[in-house]
Amino acid sequence: MTREEYIANIEKLNYYTKKYDEGNPEISDEEWDALYFDCCLYEQETGYIDPKSPSSTIQYDVQNALKKVTHNHPMLSLSKTKDINVITAWVKRKKTIVMLKMDGLTCSLKYENGKLVSAETRGNGTIGEDITQNVKVVPSIPKTIPCKDTVIVDGEIICKYNDFEEFIAEYKNPRNFASGSIRLLDTNEVAKRKLTFVAWDLINDEADLDKKLDKATKLGFETVIYELTDINHLEAQQERMKQKAAAANYPIDGLVYKINDYAEYMAEGVNDHDYAGGKAFKFYDQLFETKLIDIEWSVGKTGTITPIAIFEPVHIEGSTVQKACMHNLTIMKDLLGNNPHAGQKLWVFKANMIIPQIKRAEK
Repeated sequence: MTREEYIANIEKLNYYTKKYDEGNPEISDEEWDALYFDCCLYEQETGYIDPKSPSSTIQYDVQNALKKVTHNHPMLSLSKTKDINVITAWVKRKKTIVMLKMDGLTCSLKYENGKLVSAETRGNGTIGEDITQNVKVVPSIPKTIPCKDTVIVDGEIICKYNDFEEFIAEYKNPRNFASGSIRLLDTNEVAKRKLTFVAWDLINDEADLDKKLDKATKLGFETVIYELTDINHLEAQQERMKQKAAAANYPIDGLVYKINDYAEYMAEGVNDHDYAGGKAFKFYDQLFETKLIDIEWSVGKTGTITPIAIFEPVHIEGSTVQKACMHNLTIMKDLLGNNPHAGQKLWVFKANMIIPQIKRAEK
């Protein structure tokens, strides 16, 4: 990769990140990560890191009508990899736990004297959006907790797959739906969206992470599924975690490994835009080739017409599937092109091992 190609990729990544933050992603996670990892490889090989690179900073700003707020703690991300060997080497350094990487919108809740007083999206890591009124209508978020101390809870706003079924005809996936829904200006509409908050850290608590997660559960939060890392059976454990996510109807896009000991985690410090005491492992669904047979049209309760792709049966994740929702005409055109036809090659998968989806098609 040349310096010019590297700079061009940085510009693409920051543009796509901005569109994602606005709730209008233009490329898949896998495509974004491919660009990102290519840039990281260039940086490692040359020692040059552009100031605008996502590997060193978060570039996008919050741009909507919600009030902007400055966080009481840095809401940074984690460095990530798709290489199991990197994870293997990393977890051998310290005792870690592995937890589901929830696929939604990161936010932070603050409680004082047992009462919920504020809620913020992550935004750019320093400045987010005030969503306090909206989170008050999310059933899984306690309005009061049995603790008089100041409590700051970080976690993810998601829409579980079984709750998303009601909205699948109009929205592409649970992540975009959750991200857009919690930021609506009409709280009554937010209440209809069946959102869930899953906690994954108590920020101002100095206990080890597994103890903090147990405490969060006792305080009344739905808490992320986790296990102590089994360094001798990492891949088997990853499959087990996937199964647990599927059983809970959780949308996930990977796993998170974090140092469990609080003092050791804090000693790792931070890089420019991520906590050094944790690492995210991204995985992608296996694709299966099949052929399009026909397109059926489903009419919903509100009169929405949804195209359904019917394809040759294929066995995925323990069951045989032969149809996938394409949500609307725009998405159908994006997936199948201008000339969908019988015999057209498709590559399909089960999102989080649950919902059949078309990844791409031969055009």
